[in-house]
Amino acid sequence: MRGRQQGITAIGFLIIAIMVAAIGFAALRLTPIYLEHMKIVSVLKDVKADLDGTNPSIQLIKSAIGKRLNIEMVRVVQRQDFKVKKSEVGYSVRVQYNAEAPYFANVWLLVRFNDAVEIRR
Repeated sequence: MRGRQQGITAIGFLIIAIMVAAIGFAALRLTPIYLEHMKIVSVLKDVKADLDGTNPSIQLIKSAIGKRLNIEMVRVVQRQDFKVKKSEVGYSVRVQYNAEAPYFANVWLLVRFNDAVEIRR
């Protein structure tokens, strides 16, 4: 009688290795996109911290966003992509954008971002 077999076959190992490699490659392709997104979130938070409670105008908010984008060297979005609207307590600043990265052949990875802050008067 055969003893109890343990371990993984070469085919099983190859399948697992391919899956791990595919996920790892996707993570490598998405890392720059998320690093850029972290800069954009930082821009929103910094503008909120600087202008919160100072009764800013829409032009002042957009100007501050443009300056921060230049400082952080953000190229994915422009100042015009930020929507500033009046709200009950101040201004709502929102940015929505898509970022894509090539994966392999004609397959692309698409990430959608939607961030907002509320600047109080």
